[in-house]
Amino acid sequence: MRPALRCLVWELDNTLWDGVVCDATSTAPRPGSLRALQTLSDRGIWHAVASRGDRDLTMDKLYRHGVYEMFSAIEIGWGRKSSSLVRIATTLGLSLDTIGFIDAEPIERAEVQRALPRVRCYAARNADVLPALPEFRPVLPTGPNRTPPLGFARVPVL
Repeated sequence: MRPALRCLVWELDNTLWDGVVCDATSTAPRPGSLRALQTLSDRGIWHAVASRGDRDLTMDKLYRHGVYEMFSAIEIGWGRKSSSLVRIATTLGLSLDTIGFIDAEPIERAEVQRALPRVRCYAARNADVLPALPEFRPVLPTGPNRTPPLGFARVPVL
């Protein structure tokens, strides 16, 4: 049996919200994605961002919609998603088999799956049902309460 997921890494464009930030076509966050984000957070699952695009525009959008504080690590740039996931795992001190990745684009999920077969990938259209999957069971404490690295500060990864 694979371990429960400890962190879900989100692509933002066409996943957390419809549209693309850099094209100025993005909308408010999708209600189903927001529910999944909150439900999984309540279960002790961390969230991170691995998204392509302009960092400043995307960060502004995260702040404006009040979701920035929900992410423990943020990777925004033009590199490979698999490289971003490795940096996020290292930053958060997690093994790759405890990380999930959600993206609307099949080619992006395929790139991650090929480079990092231990990472579980999910289609954005299924965001609202993720909390029902067994791998998203609540994280049970095994000792003192763990907080993301640096306490409550978010870790911007460049």
